[in-house]
Amino acid sequence: MGTAMTLAATALQLSEAANRKSSPERASLKSLLTLLTKTGGEPVRLVAGSAGEVVVPDLVVDLLRQVSAVLDRGDGVVVSVVARELTTTEAARVLGVSRPTLTAMLDRAEIKSHRVGTHRRVALQDLLAYRRQRVAQQRTAYEALMAEQDELGIYE
Repeated sequence: MGTAMTLAATALQLSEAANRKSSPERASLKSLLTLLTKTGGEPVRLVAGSAGEVVVPDLVVDLLRQVSAVLDRGDGVVVSVVARELTTTEAARVLGVSRPTLTAMLDRAEIKSHRVGTHRRVALQDLLAYRRQRVAQQRTAYEALMAEQDELGIYE
């Protein structure tokens, strides 16, 4: 819990600092956003003084770019730790559905779950696998719809 509180507090402080027009954090964020936008797919390296350097994973670079853009707009950022096992409420939030909808999905065994006493838990990896599968199905359905539209000669 300590890490989550630290992440939330740091995110709040950064959001507040980025909102002040003349703060050093705001200027630094603007430079970071400009730099990350210009990478063009090249590896990004993080240099920590004499401690060394490391190549930053692409997903982390994308996260930094998105967070920097949000803060640059003057909006705040909330950071939270996601446990390996989620409650039904947390899992529903990740999927963007209501808890009753998620519960129905669990009842139909669309997503694996297990019980802790009387409560259900969903493994994060199972939830993310389901979300990837659902996105792939949606993409396939969309492509089929576009192909049918082309066959019928329907254009916007």
